[in-house]
Amino acid sequence: MLPSSFHFRRVSGDPARGGQSAAKLLSLLLAFGCAALAVAWGLRLVAGPRPVPADARLVGATAPDQAAQQAANLFGAEPVTATAAPAAGQFRLYGVIAGGDSGSALIGVDGQPPRAVAVGQPVAPGVTLRSTAFKAAWIERDGSREELRLDPAPPGAATPTPPAYGAPGPVFPPTIQPPAIGPQLGHPAP
Repeated sequence: MLPSSFHFRRVSGDPARGGQSAAKLLSLLLAFGCAALAVAWGLRLVAGPRPVPADARLVGATAPDQAAQQAANLFGAEPVTATAAPAAGQFRLYGVIAGGDSGSALIGVDGQPPRAVAVGQPVAPGVTLRSTAFKAAWIERDGSREELRLDPAPPGAATPTPPAYGAPGPVFPPTIQPPAIGPQLGHPAP
């Protein structure tokens, strides 16, 4: 046995002391980070509100004619005017933009491209859009109301049919040829 008075000298400082200094440094960094975050949010809250852009509009505060104009721009069509509308004939509903008495609809007249029409505006001379609903619109022609329904598919459009699959035929596994066994070269027999 070794005598009990033999002690090893430590090469570095106290290991517990190094851990404490790292913890103090980390807590100091976290405190500075929290302070910076508090200052940044405080400046955001104290700063005055930003001004509203000049072209901002309230949602739902547009007039029906403006809604029809915006819908026409959205779908790439021109709004209907009473002078440019063709003679009243056959009408087709292409879509409803908003429902009720303040909505608008996309209506085609005599096979022409659809146009956005607001409720209360003329669709054609003598024909006025009176109301809209889900997949429906009501027009008034010479004092009588007519209902336009949204067609499920445009006329003449082919409906897709799923491919016809027959009964599965027999499945043959691929034929596998066994490897050819021949003389081995390069190794002499013992």
